[in-house]
Amino acid sequence: MTTKKESKPYFITEEVFSQVRKTIGSRIPETGGILGSSDGKHIDYFYFDKTANVTGATYEPDCNELNPVIRKWHEEGIEFVGFIHSHPRGAIKPSNPDNLYTKKIMKALDMEYFVSLIVQVHRSLKGEKAKLFAYGYYLADPCRYFEFGRVDEANSGFEFPAIDLDADRNCSYQETLAKKYPFSKDELNERNKELFPANVLARKTLVVFGTGGSIGFVLDMARSGVTNFILVDGDKFEPHNMSNQRVTYSDIGKSKVEVLREQILNINMDAEVTAICDFLDDTVTDEDFEELIGDQLHKNSKDILVCACTDRFEAQARLAALAMKYGTPFMAPQIYAGGVGAEVVFSYPGVTPSCPRCVLKSRYDAYKNGYKNTVTSKCTPISAITHANALEGQIALMLLLYHEGDNRYATMLDKVADRNLALIKMSPDAEEVLGIDLFRDAVDDAYSFFGEVVWIPQDPVSKENGFSENCPLCHGSGNLTTLMGEIPDTRRCMEWKE
Repeated sequence: MTTKKESKPYFITEEVFSQVRKTIGSRIPETGGILGSSDGKHIDYFYFDKTANVTGATYEPDCNELNPVIRKWHEEGIEFVGFIHSHPRGAIKPSNPDNLYTKKIMKALDMEYFVSLIVQVHRSLKGEKAKLFAYGYYLADPCRYFEFGRVDEANSGFEFPAIDLDADRNCSYQETLAKKYPFSKDELNERNKELFPANVLARKTLVVFGTGGSIGFVLDMARSGVTNFILVDGDKFEPHNMSNQRVTYSDIGKSKVEVLREQILNINMDAEVTAICDFLDDTVTDEDFEELIGDQLHKNSKDILVCACTDRFEAQARLAALAMKYGTPFMAPQIYAGGVGAEVVFSYPGVTPSCPRCVLKSRYDAYKNGYKNTVTSKCTPISAITHANALEGQIALMLLLYHEGDNRYATMLDKVADRNLALIKMSPDAEEVLGIDLFRDAVDDAYSFFGEVVWIPQDPVSKENGFSENCPLCHGSGNLTTLMGEIPDTRRCMEWKE
C-alpha cells in the first residue's frame, strides 16, 4: 500500500545555528548531534553528542547518551528529525556509510522523513563561519538522498518534495547508535587532581598562534586541565616537519590546527577547541581578534593567555601589542639557530614591569633597521624543542594560575616578575655560538654543562632607567595595566608612539 505525502518544509532557528557553531563548528571533523522539531516545521532543538566516538575520520554516535534524549523529546512532543555532523573540508555530501546508517535509523524509529545536515568546519581569522549543507531522506528510498544545498542563515528553509511513501511499516523504537566511551573523567585525571585546580583551569583559554613546534606544549596543557583552546596557523605539515615536530606520516599534508585539535580532543573529549587555518597579518583587524576571543576578552582578560609561538617576528610583535591592549597575560617562545638555546618572554599586566618590547628592545631595533631573519629549524634536534615546550608549559601554568587557589604555581610569578626573560642553554658551546655571556655569568662552570635555565632581570625601557628614549609601546611606565584600551590599532604596533 502506498500513500501520497505532501511536501515537507523545515526551517532552522537562530538558536540552533548558534549552538552548532559553538560545538560542531569549533571541533574536529566527524563530530555531531541530533536535531528536533517542536512544531513539525522548524528545527528548533539540537543536542550535541559530546561523548561520541570521534577520530577525525569517523563519527559513531553515543547510543547511551542520545536514546534517552530522543525518548524524552518524544514524550514532550518534540519530533526527532535527523542528525547533523561535520565532514573534512570539501566533503559536503553524505557518505555511503552515512546513507546506510540513515536507513537503519529510519526503519528502527519509524521515520517518514530524515534530515541530514553536513557541517564544514573550516574557519578564518576574519570571521568565516561554519557552513551547513542540507540533505533529506524518505523511508520509501532511504539510501537515496535529496540535495537541498547550502543553508547560509537562520530560518533558511528547505523542502522535501511530495512523493509516494510505503505505508506498511512495523519497526521498534529502540536503536543502538554507538558504544559509550569506556573511561570516566576521574580515572583519566587521577594523577593530577591534587596538582592542578581543575575548576580554575576549566575557565581559562589558551590562544596559540603557531602550532608546529608548539604541539607538545599545547598537548601538555590539555593533559594538565586546560579545556578551552583557540589555535591559529595557516600552514600544513610538510615532510621535513617529521624530523623536529611531533607529527606522523598520516599528518603530512593536513592543516596543523586540525591535526592538533584532533589530538586535544583525543585527550579530553569535552575540550572546546577552535581551529583557525589562517595567518595573522594586516588584513586582520583588532576587532577580528576581539571576535575570535569572544566576550571573555572584556569580562576577564586575565583568564586568557596569548601565546606567540609563531616564528614570524612581525606576528609576535603584533600579538604582544594585542595582549597589552586587552590586558591579557602573554608568552612568546623562540628557538635559536641549531637549537643551541631558546628563550621564553612573558608578561602579566600589573605584575611584570617590563613589556615584551622592553625585553626584546635589541630585536625590535634590528628589525627597524632592516634586519631580515634567515634562521630556520634546520639542524634543530627535537629534544631542544621538547625542552623548550616543557619550560613553556611551566611558565604558562604560572601565568594561568597566578594567585588562583592553593597550588605550587599560584605565587611563582611574584618571584620572577622583574625577570620575565628565561633563557635555556641547550648546548655546551651556546655562549660561543650565540655570542652571549649570560649563561656563563649566571651559572658556575664547575657545576654546569648544559640544560640550565637562567632568568634575566629586566628594567622597563625608559629615560629614567638610562635608556635614550622611552619604550614606544609601554612608555617605560612599569605598569602594563595603563596600556589597556590605549593602543588605537595594533597593526601599527611597530610605529605606534605616544
